[in-house]
Amino acid sequence: MSMTMVGLLIPKQLRTRGKARLLRDKQPYHRAVYKVSFLLLGLLFFGLVTQAASSTFLLTKEEALTRALERNLRIKIERSQVDIAKDGIDLEKGAYDPEIRANFETTRIENQDADSLSVSAEGLLPTGGTYGLNLSSDESFAPGGGFNSFAGATFRQPLLRNFGLSNSLAALRIARRQFDLSEWEYKQMLLDTLAATIFAFNDLYEAQQNLVSSERSRDLAQQLVNDNNKRVELGVIAPLDIISAEAQLATRIERVLQVSNVVRRGQNRLKQLIFDNAEEALAEDIEAEAYREPEIEMGFAEYLVSLLESSPDFRIGEIALEIARLRMHRDKNQALPSLDFIAQYGFSGSGSSLEGSLDSAFSGGEKSYTLGAAIRYPILNRSARAQRAISEHRERIAEIDLQRLRQAIQLEFHTSFEVTQTNFRRVEATRQARELAERSLEAEEKKLNAGTSSTFFVLRLQNDLSSAELREISATTNYNRSVAEFNRLRGVLE
Repeated sequence: MSMTMVGLLIPKQLRTRGKARLLRDKQPYHRAVYKVSFLLLGLLFFGLVTQAASSTFLLTKEEALTRALERNLRIKIERSQVDIAKDGIDLEKGAYDPEIRANFETTRIENQDADSLSVSAEGLLPTGGTYGLNLSSDESFAPGGGFNSFAGATFRQPLLRNFGLSNSLAALRIARRQFDLSEWEYKQMLLDTLAATIFAFNDLYEAQQNLVSSERSRDLAQQLVNDNNKRVELGVIAPLDIISAEAQLATRIERVLQVSNVVRRGQNRLKQLIFDNAEEALAEDIEAEAYREPEIEMGFAEYLVSLLESSPDFRIGEIALEIARLRMHRDKNQALPSLDFIAQYGFSGSGSSLEGSLDSAFSGGEKSYTLGAAIRYPILNRSARAQRAISEHRERIAEIDLQRLRQAIQLEFHTSFEVTQTNFRRVEATRQARELAERSLEAEEKKLNAGTSSTFFVLRLQNDLSSAELREISATTNYNRSVAEFNRLRGVLE
């Protein structure tokens, strides 16, 4: 805003020292206008000094969305959640990594030492079974000493509880679905953030245009005050018309300052979405560039076909149901008794030394094998049965919730579609209303110049034009917002 524009905020009488002194002496009303005007000028000057410390750049909608994707802090946090879920898959895979164990001990009894050595590799199978490759050697305390060694393999397979791929791999499958869930939640965060950015962008643009309209309305009142001063000097109108015009001017000056604060708040809301550094955000002023979304061309039924497939909310509900089913099957298995098959096969050898006993075992020592079973049956088993019942309830809840989501998404999408269509038609209607208001004001100003109208009617039509301009701006920004919400519900990133 230039200093010339600043000068327009103050009535002409108050910019002329002699006339200002006359106004202060005429009546209390003019003294009040004088004081209020200079107070507003001081506030405006402070705002201009503050604004001069920062740079201003014109921001397009596309640039705002790009900045939000790159720099929004909430998006960065949600991206890290996806990385955590991905690491969770490796965490569950790690349960199947084999483990090597080694143990060496020396035992002393009555001044006699005996050594023992054991090395094993153990792991978990996808079937729920466990395996082990074992090598052990123990020194005997018996007269003559010597070492006894064993080399072989062990296998243990559950037949009821913990049996089968569906149970053993449940944790890994849940981790994979959690990763899918986190990706859809990340997409939902992107959609929400982009929609919020578009909303904030349009809020800022609406506030900017509101400020432009308020300044134009103020300038019209200023011009009317100037013209009325000339008419009073010529004796065409009464001095009362000056008072009513100056009252409107003071009101419109205050309106400009109020809307300026709204612009500043709108800038800060948008900055919070597109900046990740507070110092940089404070150093720059942003101005939203005008745009208007094109008309939605397809019908509601055409959009509805692919709605659920691309809707993050619905896909999240589907994955939640899958996870609930995986947990339910796992908990049903955990309610079964424990029955395990056990097998062991290996070779035994002995010798006077550790090396000798190991050579004896590996070179065809005594063969040995073990077959058996182990069973464990909790008498009441209330904890496992209660957990199974809880999982079954949660599965039913997830099924019902998915039905609720399907209904809510479709109905909300239908509402959004209808609102978007209505807002598009409202833009055209408000544009026509604004054009008619402009013509009405022009005609009334001509009548005033011709002496067939009054200041009252011109001021009223100026207010009508300002209201029509604001309604057109509001209609355009509301249409842009409704398109953003429409695309958010569709799951479309634009």
